[in-house]
Amino acid sequence: MILINSSPKDALKIFQPFLPIFVPVGIGCLLSAAEKEKIAVKYIDEQVEDDTLALVEKYTKEMQPPYIFGFSVLTAAFKEALFISRELKKRYPDSFIVFGGVHPTAMPQEVLWHKHIDIVITGEGEKTLIELYKHIKNKKEFTHLENISFRNNGSIVNNKRAFKLDNLDTYPKFPYHLFSTKKYDLGFVLSSRGCPYECIFCSNRVTTGRQYRYRSAGVIVEDLEMLYRQYNKRSILFLDDNFLVNKERIYLLIDEIKKKGLDKKMIFNFQARGDNVNYGILKDLHDCGFKSIFFGIETSNEEIMKIIKKNETVTQCVDAAKLAKKIGFHVSATFIYGLPKETREDRLNCVKLSKEIGLDMVRYNNATPYPGTELYELAKKEGRLNVQGVYENFNSVSTFIENPFKKIPFSYVPQCSSEEEIRRDILFSYFSYYLDWRRIKQIFARPDLGVGWFNAGSNLMEFLKKLPSLVFLGAMIISKFCQLFYFIVLRKNTRISLKCFFKVFDGLLCKEVESNP
Repeated sequence: MILINSSPKDALKIFQPFLPIFVPVGIGCLLSAAEKEKIAVKYIDEQVEDDTLALVEKYTKEMQPPYIFGFSVLTAAFKEALFISRELKKRYPDSFIVFGGVHPTAMPQEVLWHKHIDIVITGEGEKTLIELYKHIKNKKEFTHLENISFRNNGSIVNNKRAFKLDNLDTYPKFPYHLFSTKKYDLGFVLSSRGCPYECIFCSNRVTTGRQYRYRSAGVIVEDLEMLYRQYNKRSILFLDDNFLVNKERIYLLIDEIKKKGLDKKMIFNFQARGDNVNYGILKDLHDCGFKSIFFGIETSNEEIMKIIKKNETVTQCVDAAKLAKKIGFHVSATFIYGLPKETREDRLNCVKLSKEIGLDMVRYNNATPYPGTELYELAKKEGRLNVQGVYENFNSVSTFIENPFKKIPFSYVPQCSSEEEIRRDILFSYFSYYLDWRRIKQIFARPDLGVGWFNAGSNLMEFLKKLPSLVFLGAMIISKFCQLFYFIVLRKNTRISLKCFFKVFDGLLCKEVESNP
């Protein structure tokens, strides 16, 4: 069996050389399950490999047919997955092509419209994939298995979805050793799965429903110790969608980390909701080595917060971020522009909030209605869903990473806003926030903070290798700034004077910043 992590080669566009390559965690979990069952399996990560088909040819020489090719697919990688899987079916017509991951789970019917794809695994795939593998290899009927979709006499059959409720401690440990020779940062752990909340823009819940499970403190700390000793990791990112859902387990984890002395040796980063924090738990986490926290604030408008079903308030998020700053955390956040019912004033108030809080890092994303989310259904209902090609424009950071001369169309634009207006507001927000020497210095000096989102090289040789790309990136950013200046100040698309435009970059937002009537 060969598992393939599908990824476009230019997923991060002009920032590709500087952003970290993340371990394909889903593939890793499947590999550990296969390893436990002593199943011969290879993996190909298209983030780091250049010729998938050549690698498949090499690996199949060591395998017995029928070959099973399993693809882990996000929406942004669906096009690449279709291309490679189609070629594999041509070369190995008796093989089984299996798609899994967030996008196939959300859209099994659409995936199986492509006749060369045989099976879709929905939800968490470890147990289902192993069962499917054994049935195929033993030439047994597999159509009764839960959590799969397939074709039967030309019709698509979706078997029962069964959400997993089993103990995560019974799952095999993540196989870090299988990724240690690639250009990955192994400084991460996954201590829980799922999220009990119902945000309309989140696609992660597609695989787990609203189930929430977590690993025990002792098992997590075993991973931390291994990463420290075996891989020399000092900075660890907890990949949990929502780290603080269960506070009792957090205190057990704190106790275990301190018992092993890791609070003095490592620093930890995590993501939380504003309504899940208080002074006590933040102070205890900070004292235990947790130094960086990320909040999804999303909007400045309380009514929009209700529309997107965050089930928390802007005030709670802002107060939580301020509290974290006061305690000493490096605080990051995201805002989403282009949400339903949003106005330009709402977007520009997000910049005000960013500065008021004193965020160390912030992202201003464009709303993206990923399949499987309520926002996707809303966009369809409004007739405002814009799918370009094979979901090639489904990218929540497109304005940030795109070439200014080759823009990526938005997949959704709410009523009463225009795509260009939102794009300019995103750029305006980025420039007004990051044109600050202290923030630029921190980005280059401390890539370990803020989830290490930008790295120009950890030593002089790496920096020199990246220098041409850095020059190109600088030129693209300057081009974006010039375009923004032209449309806002010279074309007068908004009532912003030249004086006000530059005051913004001194950290002051003018009252003149508003849309034309």
